Amino acid sequence: MDFFFVEYRDPIVGLIFLTLLILIVALAHYAWRIFADKDEEQKLEKFIKKFELENAHKELLRSENLSFSNLSFLAEIFTKSGEFEKSSGIYLIALEKTRDKDEQEAIFLALAKVYFKAGFLEKCTEVLLNALKIRPRNKEALKLLKISYLKLKKYKENLELLECLFELGEDIKEEAEFIKALALENKENAKEQIIKLDDNAPLKRYMFEKYGIFKKQEFAQICDVLYKSKEPINTDDEEYYEYFYMLGLVEKKEGFTFKNSHFKMYHILRQNHFKTRLEFSYMCLECKSIMPLFFYHCPVCYEFNRCKILYEVKNDEMC
Repeated sequence: MDFFFVEYRDPIVGLIFLTLLILIVALAHYAWRIFADKDEEQKLEKFIKKFELENAHKELLRSENLSFSNLSFLAEIFTKSGEFEKSSGIYLIALEKTRDKDEQEAIFLALAKVYFKAGFLEKCTEVLLNALKIRPRNKEALKLLKISYLKLKKYKENLELLECLFELGEDIKEEAEFIKALALENKENAKEQIIKLDDNAPLKRYMFEKYGIFKKQEFAQICDVLYKSKEPINTDDEEYYEYFYMLGLVEKKEGFTFKNSHFKMYHILRQNHFKTRLEFSYMCLECKSIMPLFFYHCPVCYEFNRCKILYEVKNDEMC
């Protein structure tokens, strides 16, 4: 046994054994890297073949004269013009040409966005998982994957993904409760189980929209839903009372005056027999994108609970 203890032998012999050991480890690592790279290359080729489309100009795009940036620029143009098939084909060729990990990650993410916009959610999910293999801490990829899972109604996977975002410093508590509510939606006694979840602003709106359960939420969070229902509630609150008085659904209180200029304008125009309506739009407080429909997750930046409800008085000839 003392053969292995170098300190009891000639120092030169010890150095020889140490050098041999380092050489063996280096050779083993080199052999493993060759095998790993070959395996990775085969997987990438398999992925490309799985998704690639027949294209008459494929060989032209594979030309060495076209760099990664050229292909990316060309693919972005097709994406913006809505030609998702051409765009995805170019990204696959770019993926085929590069072996740089950063470039591969960028292509996977861009390709996932193309599939997401085109509505191919399963493909989008698979591509994003490939991007996350390269860099698991890619927040943008994780957030897009979260939305993809949500649209596919994979709530269990979604909750697991939120835990990953939590580890990266994201506040996911409210979103997790909202996803749990969606997961319970079609189950027996769903209403009773959802009520037991922790209250938060988006969950309160969801319960009011879905089940008509009012839980004293802020007026600004549900004013568009109230406009559709036109049923006076919570009129002890000044904002709610002013809103329902504007719509002519409650009697005027003594000493009441309008504080909201939009509501005042609507009321005056109605009194003078003008055809008017409130028109709602929805702005993401994170990326400032404006959408025509309410969203819990921004369809542009994928952030949760960043929707601000905007409204203005419009002429309505259909009244």
